Amino acid sequence: MLKRITTAVLAAVVGTATLVAGPAAHADTAPSISHIDVSPSPVVVTGWAGTTATFAFVTTNPAQVSASIAPSGGSAKPLTLAPPQVGIPESTRWTATEKFGRSAPAGEWTLRIKAVNGSAVKEESRTFTVRQVWDTGIAGFGASPEPVRRGETLSLSGRLLADGLHGRRGLPDQKVYIEFKPAGGSHYTRVGYDYTNWRGEFSTGVRAWSTGWWRAEFAGSDTAGPSVSDTDQVDVVAPRPRPRHSTRFVSFDATPEPVKYGKYLSFRGALQVWDAGWEGYGNRRVTLWFKGSGGHWTYVKTTWTNSTGKLWTKTKAVRSGSWKFVFDGDGHAKGSSSKADSVRVKR
Repeated sequence: MLKRITTAVLAAVVGTATLVAGPAAHADTAPSISHIDVSPSPVVVTGWAGTTATFAFVTTNPAQVSASIAPSGGSAKPLTLAPPQVGIPESTRWTATEKFGRSAPAGEWTLRIKAVNGSAVKEESRTFTVRQVWDTGIAGFGASPEPVRRGETLSLSGRLLADGLHGRRGLPDQKVYIEFKPAGGSHYTRVGYDYTNWRGEFSTGVRAWSTGWWRAEFAGSDTAGPSVSDTDQVDVVAPRPRPRHSTRFVSFDATPEPVKYGKYLSFRGALQVWDAGWEGYGNRRVTLWFKGSGGHWTYVKTTWTNSTGKLWTKTKAVRSGSWKFVFDGDGHAKGSSSKADSVRVKR
């Protein structure tokens, strides 16, 4: 008769935040809480439809049971407990579900459970993580120049965007890979990368050796899904005939030295060409390169000389290492490289 009364009481209160477990437990007998589970864990929200999480636990000797969840620093929300599953006479399994949508705060949450029997109270908690993962896309990807001569630098750029509560915006400080598939090839290979700026923009240079297809890939992160750009096909043509005139860089200098982390580093110099004497080589494309300690030279950015061959540019300093200007050459003059200038970055 006692078991039938307990079941009737439980059925009458389902749907409330606090359930009465019935008279099976003796008054003031200490209750217990065990087998706490959150599934899935972490709770990953990937779309506007949201993700449903299930909370489960087992109690013994309770007269009343309640549960709630709360984000870190936020208000608690009572859970609606489903009709309990009774195991052995003194153990009861409880479950509740909750949907986490796009408005659910990302980060650590806490599940709190309370079991009461007369003056005896037992409380347990379990932390779990909610992750908001947004769709991303790569816009405006392109390679230039097209066509490009074999061995010359191909500039590749685009913008990484991510959805959010307020629309699609640039995703900063993310690593974007540059991939290449040669004509007749079957798969893409990573050949370079760049980190996005505050607007989600990326730009890097890679020497082109064969005709094929280029694309950018974002591998994803804890808060942003992966994405791949449209492809850009670029023809590689024969290199220019060996130019007659020599070139050189003079007065190359990187300042200040040393420089504080995150501050701008300025680069100055001049490109000259030999034509019965050294003279400024104006309106020419020059690239800036960097090499960290024990590393290799990597492309940083592109700039141009003015009408007299002088050039100036700047970039933020994040690592100690060496810098140089490189001129790839053109139809009239050979390529050349400036001396390397080492700069220490202070934290």
